[in-house]
Amino acid sequence: MKTMNENEKVSFGKHIETLRKSRGKSLRETAKAIGVSPQFYSEVEKDRRSAFTKERLERLAAYLILTETETHTLYDIAAQARTSSDIVVPQDCVDYLVDNSYVVEALRLSKETGAGEKEWQVLLDELKARKG
Repeated sequence: MKTMNENEKVSFGKHIETLRKSRGKSLRETAKAIGVSPQFYSEVEKDRRSAFTKERLERLAAYLILTETETHTLYDIAAQARTSSDIVVPQDCVDYLVDNSYVVEALRLSKETGAGEKEWQVLLDELKARKG
């Protein structure tokens, strides 16, 4: 999976255009499938409008039949494309973060203790083993 730093090189609009075209989908049919006008969709692809909402990203991922990795990359690039000074959090993670205070507590404790990649990898390996 690409890291967020690697994703910075690709604009959200260019990314979704590439995905759409690689699946052989027209702009019009893709716009209709996610519930936006073709004009709006075109503006997003041209990076003249902000990235889609979480719901529209979910519809786009489903419509284009994206893999889990492709879907995560889509969310990461969408988060980076936000034009505000908000904190960049992939949109598929926002609700989980907000609804589970222990996640924020874990992040803060990690920061305070200087936990690094090695410590986080232990947790990731355990969670991946549970997932199967």
